Amino acid sequence: MSRQMSTPMRAPIGRLISARLRDYRMLWRAAVTNTDPRMSAITRWGTSTLVLLVGVAMAYVEGPRAALAWFWCAASGFLLLTWAWRFLPGAVKLAAPANAKLVPHLRRRLIELSCLVCYVGIAGIASAPFSGTSGLGAWLLWIVVFMAGTGLGVAGHRAGSAIVMTATFSTLFVSQVPAALTDLLSHPLAVVLSLPIYAVIIYLAVCAMFPQAGERHWAMLARRARWVTAAGKADPLVEQLAGKEARGWYAASLRRDSARRDGRRLLVHALGPAHHLGEVMVLQGFMTAVVLALVFVTAWRRDFRLVSDFGWLFACMLLLVPLVYCVRLGQLSSGLAAEQSLVRLAPAMPASAAAFNLVLGRSLLLKTLTVWGLAAGAALLLAALGGAGAQALLRLACLSCMVLPIVATPLRNHAGGAGSAASAAVILLLVPTVEGLVLGAALKGLADLPVLPVAALLSIGYTIYAVVRGLRTMRRSPCAFPAGRID
Repeated sequence: MSRQMSTPMRAPIGRLISARLRDYRMLWRAAVTNTDPRMSAITRWGTSTLVLLVGVAMAYVEGPRAALAWFWCAASGFLLLTWAWRFLPGAVKLAAPANAKLVPHLRRRLIELSCLVCYVGIAGIASAPFSGTSGLGAWLLWIVVFMAGTGLGVAGHRAGSAIVMTATFSTLFVSQVPAALTDLLSHPLAVVLSLPIYAVIIYLAVCAMFPQAGERHWAMLARRARWVTAAGKADPLVEQLAGKEARGWYAASLRRDSARRDGRRLLVHALGPAHHLGEVMVLQGFMTAVVLALVFVTAWRRDFRLVSDFGWLFACMLLLVPLVYCVRLGQLSSGLAAEQSLVRLAPAMPASAAAFNLVLGRSLLLKTLTVWGLAAGAALLLAALGGAGAQALLRLACLSCMVLPIVATPLRNHAGGAGSAASAAVILLLVPTVEGLVLGAALKGLADLPVLPVAALLSIGYTIYAVVRGLRTMRRSPCAFPAGRID
């Protein structure tokens, strides 16, 4: 951003607005191009095609008014997702103290642009021509809180993760909200009066995303760097729980693979003990114990029938294990550069970078699929032991398949320039999930097909595409070892 931002002191209103819009356009382009654009084409064209198909189906089933409301909300939702996933990561980098001192009014313009884009998206959803507004007020409040938490998390603020997790788990208790309160919040007058309140919430959250003090900005960037670095390391809790058993398991497997001279297995050992299946089994055992404790407390305080009906929701917590593992495996640690260099020079390793990356990619894929299979099997077994019926087990199996695309997270350019593994995992998880649920809802209206099985089949197909694309990316990338050397 080489030129000084235009701030005319005495100029006509038209020139002032034109200069302000020019600044906004320049900042938007600089922030968006500063992020990883690998998934933008897939997200843009895939989402546009799905929105068009669902809109046509809704126009045929429910009429043109429902289709218009759908297109209106889809455009507003896409604007919010672009704001959170593409604009904010680059805007946070632009707002570094050095840039803020060199470029006048940079922080102020970024705050104005961020608030404007987010508020336009929220107001767009609120003003959509819905045929019925039941539940609109509650969902607007949830969207505002979730987007604020997402923005704070992207910026590295410590409150972002807590807000996102609270908003996510609050959806499980939507049915317990009194209908009178939901109807009151959804009244058109209440929706209009709540928009200024949402504007204040968005403004406060955006100001926290772009702190003026240089020390706070560097602290947020350091926190983001620690999160990225921690993705490739073992969790302290897992290390404490693992003890000698997991480390002994890892040492025994290392001796066995060294004696066999198995190049593929030795290649995985260069990732370090944190990625060994023994650590994963300890974490999964700990999560299983937590789930069993929750089920026991629920059954003790209420009725066991409630556990048999909703116990599969508790079992879904086990699906967090493959998510955490895939993110850690996708961000290979650069602290093992010496070990990775020795493995690269071993005679059993392929000579070319393409062959080496392909062997590594297949090994990483096998590990992620194994962890996903263990977590899904443990969740189904736990739900079955809790007395879940056939419908609940089917829902849990569909949710397990909807998590499956995250196994493609480690299939990326590990030498450098691949971006955040957590962002890639979020995209791989949310894109097929949202598209699958929307497509399943449309097909349910057309042919009365169940929603979750359709979403699960779409996720499986997307997993195949993501895996093939990830292996192709690794084959065309520089040699993965030592990891992160080009950053």
